[in-house]
Amino acid sequence: MTIFGYARVSTIDQSSDFQITALKEAGAEKIFKEVVSGKSMARPKLEELLDKVQQGDTVLVWKLDRLGRSLLGVLEILDELVKRGIWVRSITEKVVDTTKDDHLSKAMLGILAVFGQLERDLIRERVREGVAIAKAQGKMKGRGRPKALGQLDLNSLLKDMKLGERTVVDLCKKYRISQKTYYNVMHRENKRESL
Repeated sequence: MTIFGYARVSTIDQSSDFQITALKEAGAEKIFKEVVSGKSMARPKLEELLDKVQQGDTVLVWKLDRLGRSLLGVLEILDELVKRGIWVRSITEKVVDTTKDDHLSKAMLGILAVFGQLERDLIRERVREGVAIAKAQGKMKGRGRPKALGQLDLNSLLKDMKLGERTVVDLCKKYRISQKTYYNVMHRENKRESL
């Protein structure tokens, strides 16, 4: 049963010394530290820590926001750790301490979960609103990627394919499409002709 500390600062100009001192004073035996912006998805030291901790170990942080880019990210990590039987403690947010089996800690985790769901819902709502506005402004038609070929180019490609005078590579260059698109068109045309 090891206590692992995790310290993160956003820039090289910032020092993690204060966090590391606090983690050591709180009992951290091994500390993972990294310098990475809160906006960055890549956190190699955090990933290393999450791979190393085992059931019965404790993850100790100065503040919960060190663990994730958003409340949702923090909650996902907390949830994963708790499910794996790993304790989590925050030095500054003393009410978040899964090593305690008390009502306050459970209530705090429940409140965080509610806020995490609220954040999920708000993100989903903003995406829907953005899509609706883009469609209303004519910036978004239908779903998914735009087609690689318009109808006129498709008709020209089909004629060139039937003539058989150019290679697949030449046709792909001419119509600015991938070979995968070319073969998809060919497959659809063969199916249509066989009906």
